[in-house]
Amino acid sequence: MSKDEAAKAYLSAVCASNAQADKTTTVIQTKPLDLQAAKAEAGALRDAYRSAIENLTAEKVMWPEAVSSDIAALANGMYEDVSGAQNVANQTTEGNLIAAWNGWITPPERAATAQKIRLKLGLSPDTTASCAK
Repeated sequence: MSKDEAAKAYLSAVCASNAQADKTTTVIQTKPLDLQAAKAEAGALRDAYRSAIENLTAEKVMWPEAVSSDIAALANGMYEDVSGAQNVANQTTEGNLIAAWNGWITPPERAATAQKIRLKLGLSPDTTASCAK
């Protein structure tokens, strides 16, 4: 796989989960909180992370050696996000949902790994702009 093909495959794998994360954050931070909408968006975020993992780890995708270990690390870490989003989606009260959301911490190393991949693939560090293309 060429660097350009890998860049396109990477964006194809992660842009939907990036967009869903932004949407979920907006719904959860909107006052007053719509509990059912927040739960639905958290469930959609869980599914988007799972899809990203599936796309990043698909056997047919042969990542360039320069990014293969970073891709694997990113995908492996995203399992925590699947669990975090599921935990938020499972809550039955506003207080518990907000507590689950606030307690779900994505390690800064994961964002750093994603930026490392972007740099190695010649992609913009701006996750919103690069996915809007």
